[in-house]
Amino acid sequence: MLAFPEMIAPAAKEAGMKVPDDLEDFDSEEYPHWQVFCRVQLGAPMPHASAHWENAKVVAQVPYDQIMQITYEDLVDLGLAIGFSH
Repeated sequence: MLAFPEMIAPAAKEAGMKVPDDLEDFDSEEYPHWQVFCRVQLGAPMPHASAHWENAKVVAQVPYDQIMQITYEDLVDLGLAIGFSH
């Protein structure tokens, strides 16, 4: 589990997301992918240690005009890996 935005920012940047300078106080309309990534990743159990790197790519691939309407289930269908490994 990753608890702080600083822990996932490198993955977001590598995936091509626009990441704010202030990781906790930002305009979600200007950084919608970052907002969604933080919401789904921070505090969530991870099936393996590098899941956030893969999850960043999943969120980053969502078109800008769809990112604020996408559901958690849609992201899981796209490959979001959240949860414990078995």
